[in-house]
Amino acid sequence: MPAYTIVTTSATEGSEAAEVNTLTDDFANESEAVGYSRRMAEEMIGMAGQLLLDFDYSNVSLYDGDLLEEDLEPEHAAFIGMWVLDLEGAAFVSAEEYRAEETEAEPA
Repeated sequence: MPAYTIVTTSATEGSEAAEVNTLTDDFANESEAVGYSRRMAEEMIGMAGQLLLDFDYSNVSLYDGDLLEEDLEPEHAAFIGMWVLDLEGAAFVSAEEYRAEETEAEPA
């Protein structure tokens, strides 16, 4: 079974700090890893609702491989995509979409 790394980042509005958690697990395939990360994202949204927190910048990112010891950012070559969270739900942004947005944002 291939390994995937999931990074959860949660920050609340008005706070300078963010909590980052990383886990690596084996999944049958990428689709199963994406589904698992989606459930994590939905759980984070549910917890925020229960605690009456407003999201500022929170996401659940997915990477291909066992990367616990690496500093992971969406620019990493193993980045698959991320669930971007807000109080309305979670939306998946693939690595291709993320990189296209970054390219468009760069000044000419």
